[in-house]
Amino acid sequence: MLTNDAINQLALDKVELRDRPYLLYTDKLSKTALHHLAFRYTADRLSYRDDLIKRHTSTSKSSYLNLQLHSSREVEAIKQICQNASKPIVLLEDLDILLTYLSIRANNQLNLFWRNLATTRQLACPLWILLPKTWATEMSGKESLWDIRVKFL
Repeated sequence: MLTNDAINQLALDKVELRDRPYLLYTDKLSKTALHHLAFRYTADRLSYRDDLIKRHTSTSKSSYLNLQLHSSREVEAIKQICQNASKPIVLLEDLDILLTYLSIRANNQLNLFWRNLATTRQLACPLWILLPKTWATEMSGKESLWDIRVKFL
């Protein structure tokens, strides 16, 4: 199936629970395909990495991130990303950077973050988190947290 056909069949705008995050596992899409995905569903393509850099450089007095100590703060930052979105859907890229960081630093913090993210409510708009397909196998034991909120492209 062509990428454009697959994108058109995703129905990212037809979600049952509009206030909870969804996962979209995909291999690295080209910039053109990501642009088409955002255009097709009138979505903001936002980068967690860029948001983290902006938050860290503007508010932190420390030169260290120590994200493993602040997983709840990162969930709140993701909520804020949805709040500040200018379009009705958010496609969040680069969250795998945080997941990788947490898995290397402290595995129990990764589980806590993943559980907190899965149970997040009251988002301002539907949130689709784009992750590489390699994370699907890493998170396979936690699928019950995400139930029907996972798609593959």
